[in-house]
Amino acid sequence: MNHVSKSRWLELMEFLGCTGPRMEFWYDRLERMWSEKHRSYHTFQHLDECLEELDEIEGDEEKLALIEVALWFHDAIHRPLADDNEEQSAALAREFLAECDATPSVVEFVSDMILATKKHECGGDPDVEIMVGLDLSIFARDAKRFDLYEKQIREEYSAVPEEEYRNKRAAILQGFLNRKAIYASAMLRDVYEEQARLNLAWSIKRLESGEKIS
Repeated sequence: MNHVSKSRWLELMEFLGCTGPRMEFWYDRLERMWSEKHRSYHTFQHLDECLEELDEIEGDEEKLALIEVALWFHDAIHRPLADDNEEQSAALAREFLAECDATPSVVEFVSDMILATKKHECGGDPDVEIMVGLDLSIFARDAKRFDLYEKQIREEYSAVPEEEYRNKRAAILQGFLNRKAIYASAMLRDVYEEQARLNLAWSIKRLESGEKIS
C-alpha cells in the first residue's frame, strides 16, 4: 500500500500557515483513519494516486493547496454501507480548519470540495471539476490497476450479496458512462476520458456476464 508521507502534509501546512505540534497530531489522526482494517480501496493508496494527479495540474497555488486539503479529508471517514461519509468527512475538515483559524471562505471552499465527491456533480464550478475529476481519476488508470480497483471495491462491500452487488455496481458505472463527459474539466477530460470509458465498459460487461469479482 502506498504511504503518503508526513513531510508532504507538513509542507502543505507550512504553505497554508498552519504550524505547530497539532499539525503532526492531525496527520497521525488521518493516517489511522485511512488505514482502518475494513478499507481496501479507500486507503492512502487512493489518496496518493489523487495527489499524484494533482501534482500535474497548473494553476492558482493557494486554490490547489486547498484542494489538496480537501483530498486529505474527503474519504477520511468511510463506512461502506453508510450514506453520510462525505458529510462526516467535511465536518472533520471543518474541525481541523477551525484549529487553523481558517477564514469562513476557506472553510466553505474545502467543505464544498469534499461534499461534491458524494454525487460527483460539478455544477459548472471549475474548482469542483478538478476535485471531482481527481477523485474519479482511478477510472482512467491502466487496465491492471483498474481491475485491482474493482476488486478492492468489491472487498469493501463484501457484505452485499453477489448478485445484488453486480447489479448495483453495473448501474453505478453505467451512470458515469451515460454522461456526456465523465470529466467536466476539459483539461482532465483530454487526459482521462478515453481510457476511463474503455475501463468502465469492460467492467460493466464483466459484471453483467455474472462473473464473480474477487
